[in-house]
Amino acid sequence: MKVIPNRVLGAFKTWDDRKKEMEPMLKSGTGDDRILDKLQLDHLRKAGHRMKQTARPDEQPFMVLLNNHIGKLEKQLYPNVLLRLFLRLKDRFVDGPAYLKQHREQRTANMESLKEQLKASGLGSMAGRLENHLDADQKSVSLPMNCQLEKDKRLHFDLHFEKDQFGNFQMTRLDGSLIQNNTVIKSHEFKLNDWPNLKANQIWSLLEGRAMKQQYIDVSGHESHRWVELGTKGVQHYDPKHPFDVKTALAAMPSITRNKDELIRYLENGQQISTHWKQNGQFQSIFVQADPANKNIKLFDAKQKPVTAEQLIQKAALKKPEVPVQKIRKGIKNGQHI
Repeated sequence: MKVIPNRVLGAFKTWDDRKKEMEPMLKSGTGDDRILDKLQLDHLRKAGHRMKQTARPDEQPFMVLLNNHIGKLEKQLYPNVLLRLFLRLKDRFVDGPAYLKQHREQRTANMESLKEQLKASGLGSMAGRLENHLDADQKSVSLPMNCQLEKDKRLHFDLHFEKDQFGNFQMTRLDGSLIQNNTVIKSHEFKLNDWPNLKANQIWSLLEGRAMKQQYIDVSGHESHRWVELGTKGVQHYDPKHPFDVKTALAAMPSITRNKDELIRYLENGQQISTHWKQNGQFQSIFVQADPANKNIKLFDAKQKPVTAEQLIQKAALKKPEVPVQKIRKGIKNGQHI
């Protein structure tokens, strides 16, 4: 059973992490304890505003601790009772509502951006419940997702989200596992910085052992493309200086039917596509996929078993042409059956 994190304790831990980040500055004498206390007070006040209306029953006792700690910091920073009362009222009726409004607007924009990213990645079914899972008081969240492929075969995804320096969630990693008969056949962790615009069906293709044409940023900072696949030793990239051109490979196999632009798009996406092999006016059902290792197009028969062009040609030559069946019409004309 998944343990739901306590957000109040999380707020304290977040502050401890932030304090550790500032330790070098404090040791150098750039900061002092009063500044540190003010930053802590601001951090805990904001956490209190966020959770005031949404604290769960298990978090309520910790909210009391949070408020007590805020009170101690206020007394320490502002010994003057009138000044302290004034700042409390200002925080409650001015600063707090202004912060919550800004926080809601930022979160709404963040969620909408992530939903668009999920839809573009082919994971749109997760988008509708995203707000329920990405709690504003967590630094990182992992969401599981299953996609059934066949009766005994499925894809499992783990979507990893982390907060950036602006407090927005970003999808940083997409883990994929291909599972058959409850056994993991192949899995890989895709860091999205290295896999821009990665799609769910591309992950499926890679886990099935097919190659795809990947968009990436080269050392000069320019967008480029290269063929890539998942081998036994992990990710295998093909040298962009010796590219595999799908269009040229298809032109060398004119017997493959289907719209060529459509075929190129699917094959570069790493998919195995159904089409036909046309030979001497006869059509054979086949499947095709890109093969950058050998710089050609892999062929499969109607049962998705590997086949060569020569075998398809021989099969077409042996196949007898179909003789059209003459249709016999029955009716009555002038009292006679015809």
